[in-house]
Amino acid sequence: MTFRFSFLVRACVSLPLALLAATASPAFGQARAVQDKQDLINWYYAATFGTGVYTSGDRTVAVLQLPISYVLQPAIENTYGLTLKIPVTLGVYDYTFDSVFVGNLPGQLSTLSVMPGLEWQVPVSHRWTVKPYFSGGIGHELSGDESALIYDFGIRSRFVIGEDKGVEFALVNLLTAAGYRPRGGPTHPFGVAGAGVDMVIPTNKMLFGREALIGFTPIYYYYFNTLSFAKFDNAENRLREEFELAVSIMSRKPWSLKYFDVDRVGLAIRTSGDITGVTLFTSLPF
Repeated sequence: MTFRFSFLVRACVSLPLALLAATASPAFGQARAVQDKQDLINWYYAATFGTGVYTSGDRTVAVLQLPISYVLQPAIENTYGLTLKIPVTLGVYDYTFDSVFVGNLPGQLSTLSVMPGLEWQVPVSHRWTVKPYFSGGIGHELSGDESALIYDFGIRSRFVIGEDKGVEFALVNLLTAAGYRPRGGPTHPFGVAGAGVDMVIPTNKMLFGREALIGFTPIYYYYFNTLSFAKFDNAENRLREEFELAVSIMSRKPWSLKYFDVDRVGLAIRTSGDITGVTLFTSLPF
């Protein structure tokens, strides 16, 4: 699948407006209601994907995530930080990029999930920071009666390897245990490990009062248990490993908004076999 970068930028910028308008614009095509449990999206993936669009076989899911958070204790010098996170994720089934540009807004939301949790920021050394975390919540399929409990817990890590001509190289890792349990169904537990290199490149420019830098981050994810993704004509669509390439504009000191801080804004392309996604993010998952 080939993407044009400028097209993706326009699409991901327009997507949040389109999804928000879904709650007030019932005049356009209705999302397809889920008739069978096999047609459900993967609850965990949809709740943690972030803002963007991903395709699994014949199903396309557009996602808008509100990364609401509150710093309970800032990380200062050698003290740990603690952040309350309450991400709210809205999803729309079978809604494509092209629909944004021809003015067809989704008629209704398909899914809603909320996963509150806590994240600690522990400075092991001046080069190494680890972030233990846990979260749990619920997802609900708004076109029917399906719902699921969702959880994850684990640890994230960022270790600065070194610097060359002002360019910083850091090793980023995560290890997560997660799962979801549909109502009336069995629990689907799995684990995921991620590893990547975060390259931070100075620009010598200022952006909204902060020094602007460029982030370039290739990431590899491995799922210890396969993730199942429903497909209209094949329910055996699964995910074992995933590759992501993220490009971002960032700052050492976050830009503060009312309900969350933004330390970088970027675009990422994620792919693995039949699963392809494009996401707009305000922080790396590390």
